[in-house]
Amino acid sequence: MTDSGSQTLGDQLMALVKLRRAAQITLPLELRQAFHLKEGDYLEAQATEAGILLRPVSINRREPTPKQGEDILAVVDHERKAYAEERRR
Repeated sequence: MTDSGSQTLGDQLMALVKLRRAAQITLPLELRQAFHLKEGDYLEAQATEAGILLRPVSINRREPTPKQGEDILAVVDHERKAYAEERRR
């Protein structure tokens, strides 16, 4: 166990984190350093069978998932129809 409470399991770092006010967590220094994370970086949170997976992402290169793409197109289509209906009045 390290000074910050992180543990090494094989070659993987593990840490106990506490959910704080406004649903915030603090990642231990060892994890931030291992993944080259700094303040303002984005993490994608994914529900898995084993729990919650946090994965660093680059916003400028992130592509929407097929489901997100469908949702975006549905919103655009809805807004387009609403605009067309408004113009007919």
